[in-house]
Amino acid sequence: MSIRLAIGILLSCAITVALAWLAVERPFAGPPPLPALIAHRCGTADAPENTLTACRLALSYGVKKLWVSVQVSRDGVPVLYRPRELAALTDGAGDVAEMSYASLANLNAGWHFQETGASGAVTYPYRNAPVHIPALEDLIEQLPEDVELFVDIKTPDAARAAQAIADVLQRHGMWNRTWIYSTLADNLRAFDSHAQAHRFEAREQTRQRLATLAMEQRCANPPAAGARIGFELRRAMEVTEPLTLGPGTSKVSALLWNARSMECFNAANGSHITLFGINSERDYQLAATLGADAVMVDSPKAASAYRPGASGPLRRLLARWGWPES
Repeated sequence: MSIRLAIGILLSCAITVALAWLAVERPFAGPPPLPALIAHRCGTADAPENTLTACRLALSYGVKKLWVSVQVSRDGVPVLYRPRELAALTDGAGDVAEMSYASLANLNAGWHFQETGASGAVTYPYRNAPVHIPALEDLIEQLPEDVELFVDIKTPDAARAAQAIADVLQRHGMWNRTWIYSTLADNLRAFDSHAQAHRFEAREQTRQRLATLAMEQRCANPPAAGARIGFELRRAMEVTEPLTLGPGTSKVSALLWNARSMECFNAANGSHITLFGINSERDYQLAATLGADAVMVDSPKAASAYRPGASGPLRRLLARWGWPES
């Protein structure tokens, strides 16, 4: 046997062994899991926000995390509704806090929801098919056991809201799969007496840390291990400079997150970072590259189309190697 023939046989065997090794199912330390989808207000772009109709639709697209806005009625019932003024979204008027739950439940929460057809014509599909303001309890009673809930408190009456929400979560054993968020720090502090409550870091703390990173290039006071962080990927901001003749202000659209900020927020390890306002494939890919744990989307329907699945040939191959799915 010639040396050339022997080398050829050895190369052929090596290639065969390598291909067989690649085909074997085995764990593969691939890229980190893709960011999970959180349906913002249960999918505010797909159906009337914070309604059971929107929540069911989000679940139908495979979303396992629902973000809902919560206020408390005059008689102490936590309800899913965002604006203080009922006329903003419903066929009613007045403040949520001034209405009884029975009155709120009779309003059409889809009154102003619009759909634009292919011809550009605008319709209001829910005016003849009313959807109502649900109680938080209505949603929880219908939630599958593998779905997480994110409660965004939209009321300045912190103590009253915290107790009403805590009563519902306690009654249904929901503490372990519910996260509490609010743009008002008082609404988060109001849960201090509820040891089971899982809360996001106060928004002002997150904002200050991001600003310090952007302006001073230093990581100030990293969050505690296991902290839950939520903030926009991009944010319209104003930069004010004190001057002798008066302050000068510039408006900017700031990209707030990069590898340095992710490293800062994960400095104590175990932080869970959710990026808000992810409503394009480009921003989803950026969030995935940064290593975000979750992204908040307005349209689960649209996100299900651009979020990578196991459909492409490369994706299917990586899935065989154990690429993690979130």
